[in-house]
Amino acid sequence: MSDLRPDRHALLELDALLGEIAVLRDDGNAERFDRDSRYRWVLHRLWIAVGNEALAYTAATGQPVRADRTWSNLYDLRNHLAHSRLPDIDEGLVRRFTWSRLGSLRETVRHHLHPGR
Repeated sequence: MSDLRPDRHALLELDALLGEIAVLRDDGNAERFDRDSRYRWVLHRLWIAVGNEALAYTAATGQPVRADRTWSNLYDLRNHLAHSRLPDIDEGLVRRFTWSRLGSLRETVRHHLHPGR
């Protein structure tokens, strides 16, 4: 039997990854982010995985990743983190996604997972 919603797997992964970022965010704060390189690195890696799933979601739905600002922003953050040297990373951008944008991103993913709710 084929999956009626091929995008569902990517959305479930996105939801799980954003949940992990929320746990880490709640275990720390911006000060810890600044001083703890391991904490910062783990958040970087999770955001890269989120960007990968945003790309997988758009591919599954047949839309270009740039067609929607949410997926485009996640993909751009992924590219920045994955392709920049550590000293060149815009940590302010990572902080904004982690502490300011995470809630709205989780709502967006859940809305796509359960349309009409």
